[in-house]
Amino acid sequence: MNYKKIFSDCENIINDREQSYGDAKPLFDAVASRFTNVLSDKLVPGKQVNAYDVARLMAELKASRVDMNGHHEDSMLDQINYLVIAHKLASEPT
Repeated sequence: MNYKKIFSDCENIINDREQSYGDAKPLFDAVASRFTNVLSDKLVPGKQVNAYDVARLMAELKASRVDMNGHHEDSMLDQINYLVIAHKLASEPT
């Protein structure tokens, strides 16, 4: 598999998800709020999880799956896409 095929597969997946679920930011904002509630006693007072953090954490989830189960194309492509989302969110106003 070459790089162009990998990036093409990633682009197809992320476009499909965006078509099915819409822009990631509203969902990731909602997840961030839920993560903040769950982690409230572990966070520094006044700190909250944000959409960027959620994208990074989801990428780490996919990395853990690869660590536990070995190479799995879907997990690898998902991890790439979560990092792309994180990159996009980092460059957008909060």
